[in-house]
Amino acid sequence: MRVHRTNNGLHTTPDNPRGSRSKSLENRCQGKGEWNEYDVVFVDGVVKLAVNGKFVNGISQSSVRKGYLCLESEGAEIHFRNIRILELPPGLATAEQTAPVVDEPVHFFK
Repeated sequence: MRVHRTNNGLHTTPDNPRGSRSKSLENRCQGKGEWNEYDVVFVDGVVKLAVNGKFVNGISQSSVRKGYLCLESEGAEIHFRNIRILELPPGLATAEQTAPVVDEPVHFFK
């Protein structure tokens, strides 16, 4: 079993390890200028990613189970639309499994 550790203390087990990260099984993205649909499901330390209707990646045994959502493009320009978030009832996350509260405002565009 390979465990991924980040510099912020997060530990995970990648479903499809490539080095220390999990790599998608298949490239499901549309071409440039086309919209893609991403479904991300987080439940009890398991994260699964579906791209355009097919699950392609995931992690399990996440040491953080409650906290923040981050959307990134890994350096390229990206646009988001129709973002829907369904908050599930609180699970069994302990204080150690909960991301710390940030007192400073978050700036999306610097």
